[in-house]
Amino acid sequence: MSRFKRLKYYLGFSEAVKIYLKLKMNSFNNLSLKGLKYPFAMRNNPSDYITFTEVLVKKDYKLPFEFTPTAIIDAGGNIGLTAIFFASQFPDAKIVTLEPDKNNFDLLLGNVAPYKNIIALNKGIWTSNAFLNVIDTGNGQNSFIVEEILVPNEQSVEAVAIHEIMQQQGWSGIDLLKIDIEGTEKNIFETNYEKWLPFTKVFFVETHDRMKKGCSAAVFTAANKYNFSCTVAGENFLFVNEDLMKS
Repeated sequence: MSRFKRLKYYLGFSEAVKIYLKLKMNSFNNLSLKGLKYPFAMRNNPSDYITFTEVLVKKDYKLPFEFTPTAIIDAGGNIGLTAIFFASQFPDAKIVTLEPDKNNFDLLLGNVAPYKNIIALNKGIWTSNAFLNVIDTGNGQNSFIVEEILVPNEQSVEAVAIHEIMQQQGWSGIDLLKIDIEGTEKNIFETNYEKWLPFTKVFFVETHDRMKKGCSAAVFTAANKYNFSCTVAGENFLFVNEDLMKS
């Protein structure tokens, strides 16, 4: 399917024309879409366009049921498109978005700036508070991986655990969690997950077994210890905590 046909299929003719012409003219700033409260920007590269398509065109993170979350964590914020999608859908929610890569984070900051309900952190997600090195795999700006280091350096970034974010925000639980962290999901679903997973109502996760073996197994093993149901949502698995959603 061509780029324009895909845009038309998901957005409709008039909005597809508007976006297509701007991108065709290499105008990647001040982009707007119905459903978003404010304009956004992206870079002229394949990675940003893929993220734009998944998040804002196909709306992979749109919940397929009625639910209004008020406590949201966006782990793997990239350039901020998921955070602004959630903020536009749920204007009364508090959203914490985290992105470890500095170049991605700089663009994320600009995109989320108009939304007063978004807290942006230039940090990674880990099993505990730590320091991480960000590693460019050569597969684009949405494919960076991280590794823990014992001694911080000029290139390292801080990492924070999910349960630490809950404590910092004064949350007893998480309503909606999105996880797209290029293989680090294996780590966070293997260690200390009992401090946050049973208190999470809904989460999206994209697993990356091609980057780190055992990612899917770790996610499903942890989720199966609690009463989660699971469906496929675009590139992601969507888990729902049936006990918490009934309460």
